[in-house]
This record gives sequence, C-alpha cells and structure tokens, in this order.
Amino acid sequence: MAKNLPGNVKVKEAGGSKDKFWVPRMWNGMRFTSFMGLLARNAFLVNPIRWPMAGINVCASVVCSSLTMYQHMKLGAQIEATEIKQDPVFIVGHWRSGTTMLHEILMRDPQFTCPDTFSCFAPEFSLVSRKFFTSVLQLPDKRPMDNVAFGWNTPQEDEFALLAMGLPSPYDHLAFPNNMKWKGRQDRVLNCLDLSLNDAELKRWKEGLAWFIKMLTYRDDRRLVLKSPTHTARVGILSQMYPNAKFIHISRNPYTLYASTVNLWKRFLSRDGLQFSNGAYLEELVFASMVRMYEAYFRDTANMPADKLIEIRYEDLCADHVGTMERVYSQLQLGDFEKMRPGLVKYAEEHKNYKKNKFEIDDELRDRITERWALYLDRFGGEV
Repeated sequence: MAKNLPGNVKVKEAGGSKDKFWVPRMWNGMRFTSFMGLLARNAFLVNPIRWPMAGINVCASVVCSSLTMYQHMKLGAQIEATEIKQDPVFIVGHWRSGTTMLHEILMRDPQFTCPDTFSCFAPEFSLVSRKFFTSVLQLPDKRPMDNVAFGWNTPQEDEFALLAMGLPSPYDHLAFPNNMKWKGRQDRVLNCLDLSLNDAELKRWKEGLAWFIKMLTYRDDRRLVLKSPTHTARVGILSQMYPNAKFIHISRNPYTLYASTVNLWKRFLSRDGLQFSNGAYLEELVFASMVRMYEAYFRDTANMPADKLIEIRYEDLCADHVGTMERVYSQLQLGDFEKMRPGLVKYAEEHKNYKKNKFEIDDELRDRITERWALYLDRFGGEV
C-alpha cells in the first residue's frame, strides 16, 4: 500500500528491515556522561512510551562507561602511540547518493580496511568487547532504510561512532525530533554538519576523530577508507588534519536524493527516536542541509588537485563498475587496480539483482527541488 512521507514524497516500493524491540539503537554504545548529556540538552523530554528504551540505554551506558575505562587502562597508551602510515581515503557525497556502495566496493581491495558496524556502535570499547557483544546481540540482515546487507562486520559510516562518543553531530536530532521546533535547533544541526563550532567544540571533535582513526589503525594497520555523507561539508578540516588524504565524491540524481533522504530520516525517527514525530520538519531540514553541505564542499575543494579529489556519478558506477573504479584508481593513484578487479567483478555479479527503493514526487515538489538545490544541479546535473 502506497504511503506518503513528509515533504509530499510517495513511497512506491521500499525495502529495509522491520523494527524489533531487541535490535540495538544508535545510542546504546554511549558512555553514561554522553547519554545523560544528550538527555539534558533535550530537557529529558522522553515520550512515556519510550521510557523503557531510555531506561535500558541508561543501564547500558553504565556498562559502556566501565568498558571504556577498561579499554583505556589496557590499551590507551598503545592506541595513542599508533602511527598513521597512510592518510585515509574519504568517501563523501549527500546521503543516499551511493556512498555505501562505493565503500563496499573499495573493501574488495585487500590493501584497505574500514570501520565496521561494531566499531561504530561501540567506538570507545570495541577492542575489548567485540567477541562477546557480537555473539549475544543480533542485528537484522538488512539496514532499516533499504535492502543493503547489514551486520556487525559490514562497512559502516563513522559519523555514528562520533555520535556515540558524544561529539557534536547533526544526528542528535533523531533522538528528540519534536524539539526541532525549539529556537536555534535547526541552526545547531547545520553547524554540527559543517563544524561551524566554537574553538573548544571543534578541538574536541578533531581530537575525537583522530583518536578513532588511531584506534582503528591499532586494530588493523592497512589504509583506512572512511565513508560519511557528513564529511562532505568538512573536506577543508579533514584536509588540514590529513594533508595526504584522498577524497572520492559521488553524486546522484537530486530528485531521487530528496525522496530517499526523507525516507532515511523517517525510518530512523520511528526506530531510534525517544519521541514520536511525524517528521514534518524533515522537509525543510533536508533542503537546508544540502545547501549548507555543498556551500562548504565547493568552497573547500575549489583548488584541490586532481590527485586528491575525484567526482563520480552513481549512475555511471551502476552502469560500469569496473570502468568507473579504474578511473578512480588512476586519477587518485590508489595503487594496482588489477589486485581488486576480481573482487569488483564478483561484487557486480552478486548485486546485479539488487532491488532499489522507489518513490514518486509531484511536479510542485520537483520544481522546489530544482529551485532550492540549484547549486547541486548546476554542478552535477539532474535526470539521466
């Protein structure tokens, strides 16, 4: 049965896992101080029906704090002393543009590693708890918003790790969506997106990301590939932190992006929110986030050399996995493409029958997207 999403988006066909009460939430890996800080910033306005979820999270956060302390005592010095031999490769692009596909493709190259779901779920204690938690906590076999395979060992977006660490993140809004009507709340989300923060907050964010990358490198010293749409608005800061980093930007038809992004956030609200919301605010947030994201991206990449940044299209990647990735490897000088070719061919074969979500938007919404996202359309185009 068709249904409408906020922003006048009609769902024709959408995959994804069904929510179960026992499925871990994005807040479950937070330390006690981080989770209580999230509650305090939102005046503890948890919907009564979500009190059990919040209560479970408080208990879990005490365990997380204890495990964090244990990992710090056991491995803290070794993690801090870890040397980053090669700066990361960052995959960037708007939500739902194909960043996950690109992440999974690059993981077919044995020279690379990446943060997986458990590392991002429990970033501050994953090294001392992985075996236990991955054996007792079950994840659905698909992500909530689509038919992409999901599990503790699948490549994951590192923004979830930064969120779990209590660092400034635009994903905070998913916990208390009704509080988005508070004055300045949307501005705060956008400021966390492009890191328009005060000096103390920005310093804490940088130190947190740097520590997370060291922790991942301590576990596996191969070159890291990090994927997060939020990093699209942070290329300048990431380039300062990691001068030899490489960036792969992927774009997609913006009319599809809008519909799919609204669906993404609505799925997370219904599953992870500590309040119930119809998500009406998502319409404006999705529009505004794109503009803020690409104003920062275009500014930060204006003079970036070709061997540091490449821009590809989702549609081209789907049509020709091998040819598109061969171009990426050549331009960014990522090494011997032939070593990953067999894995890439196998990936294409495994995913040839992948079923994408389908949405409908009316002419009025299409016109609004054309107007509001003109900067994206001018650079990357629209229909294909």
